[in-house]
Amino acid sequence: MRVSARLARGVYLGATLRYHPPAFLGHVGRTDMKVSRLVMVVAAVVLAAAGGFGCRKQAPAADAAVAPADVAAQQAAPAARVTGPVAKVNGVDLDSKDFYAELDKITQGGARNIPEDRLAKIRENVLNRQIEEELIRQEVKKQGIEVSETDLAAEFDKYKARFKTDEQFQNYLTHGKTSIDEIKARLRDSLALNRLLTKLGKLDVTDEDVRKAYETGIKMYTEPEQVHAVHVLVKVAENAPQAEVDAAKKKAEEAQKKIKGGEDFAAVAKQYSDDAMSKEKGGDLGFFRKGIMVPKFEEVAFALKPGEMTKEPVRTAFGFHVIKVLEHKPERVKPLEEVKDQIAESLKNRNMFKARRELVEKLKTEAKVEKLVQ
Repeated sequence: MRVSARLARGVYLGATLRYHPPAFLGHVGRTDMKVSRLVMVVAAVVLAAAGGFGCRKQAPAADAAVAPADVAAQQAAPAARVTGPVAKVNGVDLDSKDFYAELDKITQGGARNIPEDRLAKIRENVLNRQIEEELIRQEVKKQGIEVSETDLAAEFDKYKARFKTDEQFQNYLTHGKTSIDEIKARLRDSLALNRLLTKLGKLDVTDEDVRKAYETGIKMYTEPEQVHAVHVLVKVAENAPQAEVDAAKKKAEEAQKKIKGGEDFAAVAKQYSDDAMSKEKGGDLGFFRKGIMVPKFEEVAFALKPGEMTKEPVRTAFGFHVIKVLEHKPERVKPLEEVKDQIAESLKNRNMFKARRELVEKLKTEAKVEKLVQ
């Protein structure tokens, strides 16, 4: 396998037609952050178990086994756990049960070997976060902000709708080691904070703010040119013997002849295609923009008009393709009217992070906070 060719344009997927551009190439859209984090954690565990990417050099064995005694020396005995409050915020106790429950999620109940200096920092961060949350809850109560059960139920329904299936949601609960009650508690706090900051005038977004964000981020609201194509792939290596190349080309030509003769493209793809990812879908590749497929495939696909098929099989590094384009979407800039609500919400969320930080700093200066654990 010519690894360098496969990696030249990114990490290839499926039949090695598509590739996933490296993250540094730019914005590709937004996803739900909690779900994305779960996927990233699961992926990290899988990669760690597999020893990382197969094409990457592994660290020398000597490095992995450097001074076990030194590593062990960095691990300190677990700090004794306290009962009762871990802090007092304006006289309100913060229960140690909540503190250790959150700490255990991060440390996997002590299963992770974390150096004591890092563990101390984690404990400090957890405690500070819980203090901040209590300060906000107290301010919410002081300002008379309430979240009804009806509002909470509606927010939970929106949250759950981000998952494609109930099974996916249940998997999130399991792997994320959380519960519906915990999710609702976070949503209630988030709604309350939103209403508090709105009342304080910290989340206001003007039409001018939206217009400026639209103009400066116009690329984010531009849909690139795309084609929707189907294909039949007959695989053959670039450096295969001529006899194998001829046989693969002949098979592709046979498939193309059947399609030209009136046979259903999908049926022919299922019979002839070597692309395991698309053959069961009749060779359907869906819509794709430029920069996703390998250059030769892309060049031909974007040159075809809707309904057109290649006159003869197209050779790429992966074999011979019979390509047919079903639809062609030109580049389209979404009008401001179409995306203004999305932009306003984005600006509001950005403002919320800043406003929350400023509010917490103000509340800390006015509060009496006692930390009872280190």
